[in-house]
Parts: sequence; C-alpha cells; structure tokens
Amino acid sequence: MTARMAEHIRKRKPLALLASIEHPSGNAYFWTGIGKLRWNGIDWTGSSTLGTITPIKHTSDLIIQEIQFQLAGLPPDVVAMLDDDVRNRSGKAWLAGINVGNSVIRNPYQIVDSQLDYQSFSAQDDGTVSISITARTGFYTLERAIDEAWTTEEQHLTFPNDSGLDLIPALQNQDIQWTPT
Repeated sequence: MTARMAEHIRKRKPLALLASIEHPSGNAYFWTGIGKLRWNGIDWTGSSTLGTITPIKHTSDLIIQEIQFQLAGLPPDVVAMLDDDVRNRSGKAWLAGINVGNSVIRNPYQIVDSQLDYQSFSAQDDGTVSISITARTGFYTLERAIDEAWTTEEQHLTFPNDSGLDLIPALQNQDIQWTPT
C-alpha cells in the first residue's frame, strides 16, 4: 500500500471498491458509488448498493478461498445476452481512496486477484435478475488437472531446438524385451 493511500485511510476520507470482471460478453468495470468514475483510462459504472463482493479474508494459511462478485437489479434482456462460460477469466478488486470531485487517488490497493469459476442467475419478484460470479483465490490450481500433454509439439513450443521427444512416437508401438544381465 502506498503512503498516500495509507494516509487517506488514516484520515478516514471516502473509500470505494472497484471491481473489474473479465467476461466473455465484454469486460465489466464497477465501483461502489453512484454515476461514472474515471480511473486508469476506464469509465467505471456506479453500482451503489446493487453490487457486492463477498467478504475477503487475508490469511497466511494455504487455503482456497471462494469469493463472489454479485450484481442485482439487471433487466432480463441484458442477462439473456450474457455468455455462461466465465471459467479461468480474471476478477479483480481494489480499495480506492476518492478525492473531491470523484477522482481516484493514485495507486489504489489491490485486494483481490482471482480467477472466475462459474456464474449463476436468480430472478426477483419485480422481474429483475441478479448475477453472481464465483471466483477462487489462492492455491486452487493445485486441485486442478494440468491441461497439457508432453508431446513433441509442446516441447517445440517451449524449446524450439530440442528434439528429445521426437523418438517417443516410434517407441509407443515397439515391443522391448527386458532381460536380466
């Protein structure tokens, strides 16, 4: 955390959460205020009390934490356009100090850098829809299978001049007699 941000917090000046969601239907940028906020070359949309992020726990334990980015009050036609596949996309959140005139002080403190897992929708009585995107932080990748195979092609992508795996296809169908020496 920068000294400027720490001073802003110490003096109990206005704070806001900024959330950036990488979504297949287009990246979304929200902040916890009302109206537009300009930061980092991006216009952030105010979600006020309609947007929430589940409590974020900072711990030294090696655990997998789930957080949820939620937005309520969406019209059904907007939700119908949203793609369901959010897995392995990025979800980030910052704690930002807000100055007079809704300007963000330099270098907000990033509190979340997560990978999205899945999203779900729920309809309210008034016809609006809520979206909830579950993300994981920490060491969740240790529980997932690796999506890579050890092949000649993969080896050449990383080490173009290495021919160590070129002989593997020839060995796959060959019978080898193991004899004691």
